[in-house]
Amino acid sequence: MRAEYFFGFIVSFIVGVFLESVLDFGYAFAVLCALLSVFVFAAEAKLCSKNVLLVSFVLLGISFGIFRVGVSNVDTQIRAPDFLVGKVAEVKGTVMDEPDVRESYTNVVLETRSVLKEKSLVLVRVPAYPELKYGDFVEVVGKIMKTKNFSAKDNARAFDYSAYLAKDDIYYQMYFPKVSVIANNKGNIIKEKLFDLKAWLMKNISRMIPEPESSLAGGITLGAKQSLGEGLIQKFRDTGVAHIVVLSGYNIAVVAGIISRLIAFMPFSIRLIMSALGIVLFAVMVGGGATVVRATAMALVVILARVLGRDGDALRVLVLVGGFMVFANPMILLHDVSFQLSFLATLAIVVFAPVIEKYFVFISSRIFREIVVTTFATQIFVLPLILYNMGSVSLIGFVANIFILPVVPLAMLLVALVAIFAWLPIIGSVLAFSSYILLAYIFIAVDFFARVPFASLKDISFPLLSLILLYTLLGVIIFRFHSRLRDY
Repeated sequence: MRAEYFFGFIVSFIVGVFLESVLDFGYAFAVLCALLSVFVFAAEAKLCSKNVLLVSFVLLGISFGIFRVGVSNVDTQIRAPDFLVGKVAEVKGTVMDEPDVRESYTNVVLETRSVLKEKSLVLVRVPAYPELKYGDFVEVVGKIMKTKNFSAKDNARAFDYSAYLAKDDIYYQMYFPKVSVIANNKGNIIKEKLFDLKAWLMKNISRMIPEPESSLAGGITLGAKQSLGEGLIQKFRDTGVAHIVVLSGYNIAVVAGIISRLIAFMPFSIRLIMSALGIVLFAVMVGGGATVVRATAMALVVILARVLGRDGDALRVLVLVGGFMVFANPMILLHDVSFQLSFLATLAIVVFAPVIEKYFVFISSRIFREIVVTTFATQIFVLPLILYNMGSVSLIGFVANIFILPVVPLAMLLVALVAIFAWLPIIGSVLAFSSYILLAYIFIAVDFFARVPFASLKDISFPLLSLILLYTLLGVIIFRFHSRLRDY
């Protein structure tokens, strides 16, 4: 199959998923597109036209996308019956992921068979203490609720929380039930050991670095789910650097860069393999959840783009990876903002950064120029999506990122060394102090930029049509100025 046909099929499949998710065409339209595809394919044999054959693949991709969403919707209806809603039930299950610790409560996901005969997942909100951990087998007694959406705030789009949870097969919630721990260590043994390692490393960080710097250190280095508090989190949002607080594609890419530099003496092919292997192992250690897996895949695409040096090849890989993720779980296309942001940020690095790089040649330092170009490209690409979802935008974000991002890799490296060598009194203390200085600088910078008048605009009405028009404009600009993609 020629590359353009496969590329067209994947892109049109994603378009089909989008159209069906928004407009709900149904199976009839999918069958119509499939029949048209066959008709066009038959016509191509007579016309001998490559463009006609491409149209056939596009129609087939749209049909396949619509059909895939339909299958997903049927599966959801089967797995989320309403007869349990509102009833007090005794649920026994295993904590299947790392607990999400907040300021005053903790969210845990229970894997249970006591709700339905088949395996099902329940999101349970419990008090912060006593602490639960991965692999705990617990009994909870409380009222089972259907997941609820958040109401729209100001001009922000209403958050479809039910769909956000449903993408991970979570359809039920329980709020502050009675909790009893029955047994421990009932999870996957490998995952348990990795979480134990992570807990040990995080304990070392917390012992050597004071709060709130230690929470930031755990977040950027280990993806630790320790709350910084809503006030601090909002400052990070207002300054456009919230992506460094939690584990994201950026942090994983930094890990890859650190590994690559540490083994710079090795042959190029070995460095490539070691960098890829390193971030995969890192992703497993921090939990390997769906969000981390997707961020890891995007980081691998960035590495591949730099290795190949050919944006067209990297674009093919990115579209293939994105298409596979959407096929595996169609709901992430519209209901997983982290996937959308990771995909757009990676797309910006692959196709937009090369377009604008020539305008930043006045920056003599190659590393600093790369940071500026990458930051500018990703900020432009994710801005419309942030406006659409959040109804707010950071006006100071680009400048704040320029001042903050350069210290993040070094901070991550030093924090990692603190976590490993905390048992050595002198070395651990020196590393901890150095880490603290960088982390404190990040907080000072965030606080400074958050205080700038009009650092962010809120309550912005940004409809879907504006989102589509802006991304269409970006696509035209890239196609117009990126000769290698035009040749693609």
